[in-house]
Amino acid sequence: MSVPHSHQQLYPQQQSYPVPPVANPFAEQPVNPYAAPQQMGYYPHPLPPKPAPFAGLWREGGILVMHKLAPLPDICVKSNEPTMQRIARKLQWHHPLLALTIFIGLPVYIILAIVLTKRATIHLPLTEEWIARRQRRMIFAWAVGLLCLGLIVGGIALAVQLDDPNYLFLMLLGIVGGLTALIGGQAAVSMVTPKRMTDDYIWLKGVHPDFLDRLEPWPYRI
Repeated sequence: MSVPHSHQQLYPQQQSYPVPPVANPFAEQPVNPYAAPQQMGYYPHPLPPKPAPFAGLWREGGILVMHKLAPLPDICVKSNEPTMQRIARKLQWHHPLLALTIFIGLPVYIILAIVLTKRATIHLPLTEEWIARRQRRMIFAWAVGLLCLGLIVGGIALAVQLDDPNYLFLMLLGIVGGLTALIGGQAAVSMVTPKRMTDDYIWLKGVHPDFLDRLEPWPYRI
């Protein structure tokens, strides 16, 4: 008669293997705002490609080319120095040949300019020095403009009171000086000037050359 096997012989002890710890998905974990987004199953999405440091900005010779929605870095566009100060600039541009329609008629030019003018708003980074310089230019332009307005009013008043048309020269001088102050003042405080604009891109003059050297060349033909 055969001897029954022992319990250990019938049921040999299974060899144990180390079991890796399993994280509890319901346990509270510290939130990492820089972690990759999670999906069901707790597998992260692949990280999106990291954008270039100055995405949406290029250089074309001495011109800055930028997408209308591209943020400018915290670097002054006039001095190439770090800054946290910004000013908003509303830009407008239409093709220079459009001005020839004035000879057809001023209303024609005004209508075409309203329809064909490209517009954009950008926020220019400027150092405190350049912001102060811009403010001084604005004050000077306003002072010259008010002086020219005084020449216009004074020239008309003297010509009427003294019955001497020669004083109308002061009025003409005031008109010419006022227009000069208006155009020159606008150019002085604008900091940058649009050379060209499309529906998506802006070409800007007046940017510091060292700022442009940071950028890649403009690769497109549009």
